[in-house]
Amino acid sequence: MADKSGAAPAARPTWNKDEWAAKAKAKDEEGFEHAKAAEAALASGKLPPKRHNAMDDLPKPTKALEARSEALDLNKNLNKTMLVQTTTTGKGPRGAGFYCEMCNRTFKDSLSYLDHVNGRFHLRQLGQTTQVARSTLSQVRAKIASLRASTNEAVTAKNFDFQARLSAVRSAENAERERRREERKRKRENKREQEQMVKMGILPSDRDRTKKVDSAHNQNGNGQQQPTSGSGSGPAPVVRESRDVRRKEKREKAKEDEEVQRAIEENEQMASMMGFGGFTSAKKR
Repeated sequence: MADKSGAAPAARPTWNKDEWAAKAKAKDEEGFEHAKAAEAALASGKLPPKRHNAMDDLPKPTKALEARSEALDLNKNLNKTMLVQTTTTGKGPRGAGFYCEMCNRTFKDSLSYLDHVNGRFHLRQLGQTTQVARSTLSQVRAKIASLRASTNEAVTAKNFDFQARLSAVRSAENAERERRREERKRKRENKREQEQMVKMGILPSDRDRTKKVDSAHNQNGNGQQQPTSGSGSGPAPVVRESRDVRRKEKREKAKEDEEVQRAIEENEQMASMMGFGGFTSAKKR
């Protein structure tokens, strides 16, 4: 068994026996007096009087039930660790839970606390009854008018936002249109300047540039110009040169294919020597 010698001894609760005996005696006397009064009332043909209740000591209600102006915020301490100071006498919370400061009561869960807040005892502390005041015709009309006004304000604000967005889109479109107009204007001015410079002889014309390109194509490797066509002896040198280039490219490509095929064959031979010949996927030509 575990050694409990180190644990502090639990203190036994003590009570004032004389005080509680006086309370019990007063309660018995009150019950005896109520029974005697009830018996006398029944003998005279009247209803017996009601017992004294804690509700009788509460102030009388002065107004009808009203809606809460502040939220209860029952989830404010959710998932929190707090130190709770408990009191056994006087005013203050008695343990962990929801504490009603007005009624000096502590409740273990939110459901019982909500029932208390909506109950008769708490409402009597506030001076309210459990009955809701019946609205008059003028009050109903005033409420409808206020709701209609708030709806109109919301619609007006929404329309204002729509108009603002529409104006922003229009301004962006106008700015883009103006930018394109300026771009076209700049291109026209550049083209006009180039035409003026061509007329003045500063820049070559398109026809001159075309002639220079054609002459460059018709020149050979030494820079000498060759005729574009023969008198009947054969094809032009430019065509012959292009054929030679294509033949050279074909020879180079065939040589590369031979080297690739040779590398594949060597790889297959090496794989067969190592015992992996069955796994190859290349085919011999």
